[in-house]
Amino acid sequence: MITSITGTGSAISGIGAGSTQRGEGAQKLARPGAAAEDRASISNTVAQMAAEGAPIETDRVSALKAAIRAGTYKSDPQAIATAMIRSDMGTSS
Repeated sequence: MITSITGTGSAISGIGAGSTQRGEGAQKLARPGAAAEDRASISNTVAQMAAEGAPIETDRVSALKAAIRAGTYKSDPQAIATAMIRSDMGTSS
């Protein structure tokens, strides 16, 4: 909100002085230490995920390794591309 404009050179003063901040972002900015708290929360989440490890199907990995070693593994580029697109679009079937 602009509270005053004076003269032909337009000295503008009080921009936003009377306005109220709204929304989640504004509330976070108004809260002292919010950024540090957010970083700490993200850091804790990342640390927890790293400690749990990635979900790996070890039986499937072993079977794929064996098929590759034996020279019997055949990839299906069309199926791979379709699965990647579905994954990117957030669909499961």
